[in-house]
Amino acid sequence: MKQLSMILGLCLLFAFGFTTEVQANDNLQIVVATAKQKTVTFKVYGNCGMCKRTIENSLNDVKGVKSATWDSDKKMITVTYNPKKIELMDIHKKIAGVGYDTDKVKAKDETYNGLHGCCQYDRPKGK
Repeated sequence: MKQLSMILGLCLLFAFGFTTEVQANDNLQIVVATAKQKTVTFKVYGNCGMCKRTIENSLNDVKGVKSATWDSDKKMITVTYNPKKIELMDIHKKIAGVGYDTDKVKAKDETYNGLHGCCQYDRPKGK
């Protein structure tokens, strides 16, 4: 009975256009994908609450981004977005544009150097 319920639940899930993908490669993990949106988690370097505000606010009014939450302890951001309206690389570029390196895009040195002192983190080597 338990298996039948689980199979029925999965059938309903897929019938409504939901899929679940998991791709792990270092710091990127696609958590959930639906017909209209994806939720991804990836590395964004930073230190404090001011960093959190700046990183999250960099995506506030971006067309196609539904939500963005940065975890300062884990240095990871979770973003839900519509891939038909914005590409993942553009999200990385928006964050780098306000001075924060991601696992794919390095912020310009001038922008990084303009961050408040407490927001300047040890930049990863090789970026």
